Amino acid sequence: MHETKILAEWIAGLRLEDVPEIVKAHARRFLLDNFGCQIAGATVPWSRTYYDVITKTRSGTGATVAYFGDTLAPDDAAFLNATFNHANETDDTHLKSPTHPGQIAVPTAMATGEYGDANGEKLLLAVIAAYETMIRLSWSCSPHLIYRGHHPPVGVGPFGGAAAGSVIMGFDKEHALNALGIAGSHSAGLIEYTKTGGSVKRMHAGIPAQAGVRATMFANAGITGPESIIEGEKGFCKVFAVDYDLSRLTDGLGDTWHMLDNGLKPYSCCHLIHAALDALDEARGKQVFAPEDVVEINVATNSEPILSHIGSIIEPEDILGAQFSLPFSMAMRLYGASNGMPGGNGFWDYLKVDLGDKTLRAAAHKVKVVVAENQSNWARVDEGAGIEVKLTNG
Repeated sequence: MHETKILAEWIAGLRLEDVPEIVKAHARRFLLDNFGCQIAGATVPWSRTYYDVITKTRSGTGATVAYFGDTLAPDDAAFLNATFNHANETDDTHLKSPTHPGQIAVPTAMATGEYGDANGEKLLLAVIAAYETMIRLSWSCSPHLIYRGHHPPVGVGPFGGAAAGSVIMGFDKEHALNALGIAGSHSAGLIEYTKTGGSVKRMHAGIPAQAGVRATMFANAGITGPESIIEGEKGFCKVFAVDYDLSRLTDGLGDTWHMLDNGLKPYSCCHLIHAALDALDEARGKQVFAPEDVVEINVATNSEPILSHIGSIIEPEDILGAQFSLPFSMAMRLYGASNGMPGGNGFWDYLKVDLGDKTLRAAAHKVKVVVAENQSNWARVDEGAGIEVKLTNG
């Protein structure tokens, strides 16, 4: 009971001197990684579309847009920077939740921080508050949030943005509680794009980042929100997840730091694909074989959603589809990068790959994805995979 109040009180009382040095070090690393994601992500065509729409229809100043350097109102700057952050599927990932905290925590902290003239220490603290809030809330609803068709970062992201903003603005617990209450009414994010396509997923970080900044500004102006927005009868958990465990939100708050389990992506694709790519590298390290020698690659993964989600796309129709296709990504890895770099699953590889390449498509059809026995729980920490490569020589 009263989990929203407990969270608000923790956010309002959080002090940098109470945060372990290892947590601060991780936060600094995540800041730098997300800055890089924003700058790279701003250069792709779909990001330019969002930039053009926002700059042509919105006005205001207060926060800087990454890469372009102009200023917009904080909520619009947060929308664009978060969208850039998420543009290339290189954003950091917390596996157990699962969610992508950095793509919302960093842009919202930066936008409200620049607007509020915050110093570096307050910025770092805001990022930490946002990471923990998003991770804990998403984990509380895992795996049911995503089972029901909700994209976790969009659902929990407004709360993370409100947490960051509350720290930046120096909110007391009442104002922080209102910011969270307002944020909850902005929760959204459906993953129907995994079934029938659409590029809307590219702004699934921008939507909650913008909402988090707005929730902060509204709370600062005196707008109020429900004090039980997370645990209430019509609150976030019961509406979005139905089945949940709120002890994960509050247990050890301030003592146990789940952001230490957050990871950075080495590949520009869905994090659920990464283990299979690494397994293929390991297999080739044990026995040298040419791509043409492969008859079949069986990938045993740990989750039914992986099978129905990233395992079901064989011939992607667009770049996003390729980034969410385990078979096609494995084919890219098998044949190497399209731009001559080692690997095959980097940022530029997905931008330049020929999706209609007959060799890659044929290789993708050789990849079979199955759920490993006794490995069907999405909430596992280990999003691992095992592979079996069958060769022409037996």
